[in-house]
Formats: sequence, structure tokens, C-alpha cells
Amino acid sequence: MESKNLYERIFLRTGIIILSILFLIFLAPPLFDAMMPIILALALVALLTPLIKRIDDLLPIKHTIISYIVGTILLIVILFLLIWFTQFIVNQVSGLIGNIIGNWDKIVSSTNEWINSVNSQINLLPDFVSNAIRSGLDALYQFLGNLQKNAVNITLGFTTAFINTSNDIIFFAITFIVAFYIILGDMELVTLKYHSKFSERTKKNFSLIRSVFKNSTWNYIKSQLKLALLCAVIMAIALKILGQQYFIPVALLLGFLDLLPMIGPIILMLPWSVVELFVFNNTYKGVGLLIVLFIWTGLRQVISPKVIGSSANIHPILSVISLYAGLRLFGISGAVFFPVILIFIVGIYRSGIIDNWIYDYKLFFDYIGDTLNIGKRNLKVPDED
Repeated sequence: MESKNLYERIFLRTGIIILSILFLIFLAPPLFDAMMPIILALALVALLTPLIKRIDDLLPIKHTIISYIVGTILLIVILFLLIWFTQFIVNQVSGLIGNIIGNWDKIVSSTNEWINSVNSQINLLPDFVSNAIRSGLDALYQFLGNLQKNAVNITLGFTTAFINTSNDIIFFAITFIVAFYIILGDMELVTLKYHSKFSERTKKNFSLIRSVFKNSTWNYIKSQLKLALLCAVIMAIALKILGQQYFIPVALLLGFLDLLPMIGPIILMLPWSVVELFVFNNTYKGVGLLIVLFIWTGLRQVISPKVIGSSANIHPILSVISLYAGLRLFGISGAVFFPVILIFIVGIYRSGIIDNWIYDYKLFFDYIGDTLNIGKRNLKVPDED
């Protein structure tokens, strides 16, 4: 009877694990995208709740009125900052692309000189090495030949896509605002129903899961955002000193790349410094980029454990696996969010919530091992005549 109960638990729990994985891979991304305005509204209300409660305790005003006033002020501030930031970034990106197009002849000329210089020196190398280098140089030359046209197409495509999706943006904003005010007004009622409808055991489980999310996953997200912001600020200052025009978009891109575990700004700054050194012969900027990259990499290694903390640490090989799997399945967004999911799973494991699951699987595999006599059977080979 005990074995039958064990099999039933193993079957049920394995089914839950398989369904959870399938949900995360196939249903969670589109569902998350569809629910994004609701999720943002809920997150914003959750951030506002402590402030609203504090004001509610100080002023003899109805809770709902205070919620609406504080929420409206915050929405106006967010809208103003969002419009200003969007306009600033669009101007910077447009200026950067215009600068590239304006200096295109110089870029092509410097690249051609470097390719010819390399071609004249690779004849001394073995044939398979020189052929591989020539193939790479041809691909680079072809890429540069199309880059100017591509830059214009990308700019026009971005503008067209923005115009075509303007209706979606308006619908997103309306949905977010409506959801925000509905959730804001019903937050107190939802809290009362939560305490009255759910049992103590259910509330204890919810509290434990929330604690795991806060202490591991949310801590990891906040720490990564802090490090990315610090990276963007340092890169902006360094690029300004190195004379990079329109350095703000580049610094923001480097800050975003810092969210990718194990890769970070290296994926952009290392080839960029090589191009500056060997293509444009700009030793000052090329060496400067390498120094900045080296300083940031070392600084991040020093401050990362203190910022992230031990509760969100995972083994580096797990970071690599989650990064590669996310990148292969969902591109850049998967590379960013898969490590976050892994952090949550590790936090659940460390919390002890699934200890009974682990114990059942251990019993099951021990039983399978005993049944198959794994590691215990001594095979006797008959002697040959």
C-alpha cells in the first residue's frame, strides 16, 4: 500500500513538473506579453501600497480618495519622464545614425586600407589559415558594403513600425491606466477578502512563496538593475572622455548587455576596441575601451557578491545553461529572463518547500536501484577452456 501511494505521488508530481515546464516554454511568454499592462499596473499599485497606508494613517481622509490622489500624481510624473526620456533617446539615436552615414566614406576607406594590409601579410600563413582569413574579410567587406543601406532601412523601418503600432501603444496605455485605477480602488477590499477567504495553511504557503521570491528572485532582479545602471553611468562617463559622440545610446546599450550573465558588455566592447585599434588606427580610443572594459569587469566581480547577496547566488554553470537555453528558445528576452526563473527555482529548493518531493523521488530511485540490483550485482565470467 505504501508503494502504491508512493507511485501515485511520483506520478502526480512528475506530471506537475512536466506541465510547469511546458507552460513556461509555450504559454508563459505569450500570456505574459498579453497581460503586460495588467502586470505593470499591479506592480505599481504594490509599490504604492506602503506609501498610501502611511498617508492614510496620518490624514483623516477616506482610503480610496488617498489612493486615487497619490496614484494620479505618480502617473503624471511617470508620463512626463517617459515622454522626455523617449524624445531624448530618439534624438540621440537619430544623431548617431546620421553621424555614421555622414562619415561613411571615411569608414569604408579605413576598412579597405586595413583589409588590403591584412591581405598582403596572410600569404605567409598556411593555406587553410589564409583562406579562412580571406573568407572572413570578404564577408566583412560585403557587410560593410550593405551597412549604409541597412542603416537607412533600419531607421525607416523603425519609424514605420512605430507609426503602425501607435494604435497598439494607445490601447496598451488605456488598458494600463484603467487596470491601475481599478486595482488601486479595490486593493483594500482584496486584502480583506484574502484574510477572510483563505485558510491559515494556504496563507502560510503564499507567505513562504512570497518570501522566497522577495529574498531570492526580487533581490536578484534589483541587484542586476542596479549593476546595469551603474554600468551605463560608468560607460557614459568613459565614452564621453574618449570622445564618443552620442554616447548616451551606446552607454544604455552596454548597460542592457550587462544584464546578460557571463557575457555583459564584453560582447560589444571587445570587437569594438579591436576595430578601433586595427581598422581605424585609433590607439587612444581602442586602448581606452579595453581599459574601461577591464576596469568594469573587475569592479563588477568585486561588488556583485555584495550587491546580489548569497540568497540569489547560483553556480556559474547553471547561469551558462540558463543563458544559452533562453537565448536559443526566445532570443535576447529569454537570455534575460531564464536566469531569473532559475533563481526562483533555486530559491524554492533552498526554502525547503519541496523537501517532501525530493524525499519521495529519493525513495523511488532507491526502490528502482534495489529492484534492478544496480551497483550490487557481481557478474561471474566463466573461464574459457
